[in-house]
Amino acid sequence: MLNIYLKSKIHMAKITRKEVYYEGSIEIDEELMEKAGISEGEVVLVVNVNNAARFVTYVIKGKRGSREINLYGAAARLGEEGDRVIIMAFTFSDKPVKAKTIVLNEKNEIIQEK
Repeated sequence: MLNIYLKSKIHMAKITRKEVYYEGSIEIDEELMEKAGISEGEVVLVVNVNNAARFVTYVIKGKRGSREINLYGAAARLGEEGDRVIIMAFTFSDKPVKAKTIVLNEKNEIIQEK
């Protein structure tokens, strides 16, 4: 039997920009994606710590080293610049999975890797 497990998490990322009339969803700095084990186009659950909004979307690869976390399209209606979010990706497995987690500071710099 397969279960759904958390595989990747970017904890306490700060939204740097939002644009409602844009094709896309959530853009994440390529380096942060790699460190967390998230791929371009992958489906993620995003939880806004500031307003409790939760939404499912897909990832757009952002500029490496930019430290940007940008919301586009309908997702941009669920967060404001400066809001803190948790970005989670999941996998199906028949065995428990240890999630790869990165924790960010207010500048979206990695302060902890688990």
